[in-house]
Amino acid sequence: MFIHIVGARPNFPKVKPLMEEMKKNSISQKLLHTGQHYDYLMSKVFFNELDIPVPDFHLDEYLGKTHAEQTGNIMIELEKVFDSLKPKGVIVYGDINSTLSAALVATKLHIPVIHIESGCRSFDKKMPEEINRIVVDHISNYLFCTDSYSVKNLIKEGVTENVYLSGNLMIDTLKTLSLDDNPSGEVLLTLHRPSNVDDTSKLFRILGDIDSLGTRVIFPAHPRVKKIIDNKKFDNIKTVEPMSYKEFISNLNNCKYAISDSGGIQCEASVLNTPLITLRDTTEHQDTILFGTNTLCSDSSEIKNMKLKKSNYSPKIWDGNSAKRIVEVLKTI
Repeated sequence: MFIHIVGARPNFPKVKPLMEEMKKNSISQKLLHTGQHYDYLMSKVFFNELDIPVPDFHLDEYLGKTHAEQTGNIMIELEKVFDSLKPKGVIVYGDINSTLSAALVATKLHIPVIHIESGCRSFDKKMPEEINRIVVDHISNYLFCTDSYSVKNLIKEGVTENVYLSGNLMIDTLKTLSLDDNPSGEVLLTLHRPSNVDDTSKLFRILGDIDSLGTRVIFPAHPRVKKIIDNKKFDNIKTVEPMSYKEFISNLNNCKYAISDSGGIQCEASVLNTPLITLRDTTEHQDTILFGTNTLCSDSSEIKNMKLKKSNYSPKIWDGNSAKRIVEVLKTI
């Protein structure tokens, strides 16, 4: 029996196709939600909308405010579950604190760690996600990469055993959607990185720069960010509740262009041929910069001068069959 560990919004479109493919192949599995994203629109609505099974385990909602509190508290609870279940393998996704916690606990209990989305590197160790990626990759037993860049990154770090180019599970889910072609002329905005939102003055400077573009902007704000913004009004930015997965993808497909600091959106935007400005210095998805719609922007005041790219770039490996490739390996464990 394998156990999937999820805890945040980006994990859910990835776990769906893999769980479905494992079920088709009669592979025993369970699902554990750490509760890292506890807001309904950040979590439960995804399970309902994507028809993901109700988690077999759900940790307490309050995990702590700091990275250390979250990681430590999740580890304490996961150790109890793993010790009781004695799973054949622990499947972790991406780069969140839940991913790191589960990988550390499984390794110490000598349970194989299967890391989905291995090898992604932004080469910016100020990002907590980058630290999580590096640590998890170096203690994982099976590593599944979304693209060839990720495989090369692992090789450079001396990680060569049980490394597989599997494709992108998030694109597996995206390819199952029937999307309407209904251009809105609006800009879609998401912000959540600590480097952009934890400093209130910087956050409002970014929002001010975007507001001054003179284009209607739809901003589904993360609950933490919405609390910081409070009742602040903007001329052109409309702050709304976090969107469900299908609603967000529909908006991303139909918007004029998007502005974000997210990781997964970079891949989705390129596949959907939606121009994207990524408000970061670096990215872990280099191919979306070289071949796709993605453009990096480190200074929000420069957004008005950015040249947007259109490109329906999608690597051949992003063919909707990532889950099948992963399951073929899981059968051998």
